[in-house]
Amino acid sequence: MSRLVMAGVIVLMIIGLAVWWKRSFMMQLALQQFLDRTALLSPKISGFQLGFTQAGLSEMEFGIETGAGLLVARLEDVKIGYHFNVYDFSVPKVKAISVGHARLRLAFPSAGKPAAKGGNGSGAMVFPLDQLTIENLDFEASTALGLTRFAGSAQIKRGTAEVIEAKFEDAKQSIQIELESGFRTAKVVVEQPPGGKVFELITEQLDQPVQQARVHAGVGALVQWLGTSSLLPETLQAAITTSVKPWIMPNIAMMQLDFNGRASDHFGIVQGKAFLSRDNRYLANTDLSMAKSGAVVVDGRLDMAATEVLELVQPWLPEMTREWHLSSGQIQGVIKLRWQTGRIVSGAAHFKAFDVALATGSVQIENGTINVDSDDLASRSVALFADVPSLAIGKGMTARNLIAKVRYSGHELTVEQGMLSIYDGLVEVLPATVNVGQRPVLLTLRVRNVDLSQLLSSLHYKDLTATGTVNGELPLKLGVDSIELLAGSLNGTRPGVLRYQGPVADKENLAFRALRNLEYHSLQAKVNYRPNGDYHLGLRMEGGNPEVLSGHPLAFNLNLSGHLPELLQRGFMAGDFERVILEEAKPKPAKTKKSAKPLLNPPVGEQQPKPPPADRRSQ
Repeated sequence: MSRLVMAGVIVLMIIGLAVWWKRSFMMQLALQQFLDRTALLSPKISGFQLGFTQAGLSEMEFGIETGAGLLVARLEDVKIGYHFNVYDFSVPKVKAISVGHARLRLAFPSAGKPAAKGGNGSGAMVFPLDQLTIENLDFEASTALGLTRFAGSAQIKRGTAEVIEAKFEDAKQSIQIELESGFRTAKVVVEQPPGGKVFELITEQLDQPVQQARVHAGVGALVQWLGTSSLLPETLQAAITTSVKPWIMPNIAMMQLDFNGRASDHFGIVQGKAFLSRDNRYLANTDLSMAKSGAVVVDGRLDMAATEVLELVQPWLPEMTREWHLSSGQIQGVIKLRWQTGRIVSGAAHFKAFDVALATGSVQIENGTINVDSDDLASRSVALFADVPSLAIGKGMTARNLIAKVRYSGHELTVEQGMLSIYDGLVEVLPATVNVGQRPVLLTLRVRNVDLSQLLSSLHYKDLTATGTVNGELPLKLGVDSIELLAGSLNGTRPGVLRYQGPVADKENLAFRALRNLEYHSLQAKVNYRPNGDYHLGLRMEGGNPEVLSGHPLAFNLNLSGHLPELLQRGFMAGDFERVILEEAKPKPAKTKKSAKPLLNPPVGEQQPKPPPADRRSQ
């Protein structure tokens, strides 16, 4: 009997040793059965090893249907921490899993194909662990807009109320995610070293056909991240790098972006509203929609400082606008456009700028109002209306009530109206259509009732004063960097008085004596200016001086010619007329012959006394 008992004990010990020796194989079978009852698709495990407090797997493969698509995983060097119950192989108490290397591939479903539900028929994913750590994570997702990738480390743990908390880190970014059980709701916070927040994203209804999303971000940090992060689909990353990033000036980078939207067709269609603000002050908003074809429709409204708008659109403006200096102004407007394959397909825009203060060179605008309207942005058709109460040009030249109406379409610029009030008169640009792509551009200025007294005063020529008004036309030929005035004409509109009080070489000269107080009834001038600086002014005046020849009628034909190579650059553009233009126009002193003596007897009828030498006539 004792031998029988002993034999039984030995047999049991042998069986126990066999079970212990094959414990890993038996537990692998039990674990495989457990995994087969979860939401995992086709789970496979190999290389199972069992210890007292943890188990290990050489490899593990599985798939799972999520609200975003099919996720396929391959795990290597897996360590499983658990509380093992030897009486219940079917319910292992797994607490934590550590993975040496994980390769994850997520495939979004094709258009029109809904995501399949999980193997348990619930469609909800339950995280069965307290913690999952992945030392080396290789993630790739296939979307309608291209691939997204991540290579770094990950830590996932179960928080309170069945919320899954995850943290992903690589050399450039840290991504923190909170997932409600089943991927129904997600919160994503992205930071870049040294700790600056890039954006915060909250998504809801991820398991539904239509998903909701909210984004809060700094514009500069967001654009920088979107242009460099491999998590962004390749096509979008390239578009942002080439099209959006050049816009981000320092002033724009400080803005805050808030977006509320929804996505459908597995994020192939996106619709929402975006808001721009800075320091909690509203700047602009837009309705945005993006189709799977890549077409983007923008319907925006803005209310921003003119300086901010100028910085925003600076990359699109001509080179000459780099010299614009805005000190005040507000811009309000609306824009609607359809953008596809890198170009504007259709669109319209209407903007109004008011209280604008702008300076460029010697020109200063105050309290200006500018309207820009385009009913067809695709054809680059733009209409502009400007109303400027005050326009300062150089020192002492101030124009008022500038009104301009122009239309640009293709390469043609049509001037419908252009006028300003100056020296109690009016200067107009005659209506014309020009090709801005060709040079020279021909325009004509019409002068009406310009006061001579104010005109001469603005030139700071104190020796010469006059009363009266002039009309005329000044044909202009505008080159790339030159201005030419051809056969301009000015005519006096009413009698006036011209007085020259400057020094003269011969006080007995009849012409200079008459010019001391010439009461003219006719004044005509021919004006020419060449791009090389040559000028010619032909002046004819008819009248008389009551103190010379008893006021007998006299006629003066004065021709002033010279070379002003820097007339516009040093005079007009710099505003220094007094010491630049007039001093350069004044001939150098030269030896002159003695002028003829005045006539002993008063002349009869209209006479033309010999004019003084050139150096005197130009003074």
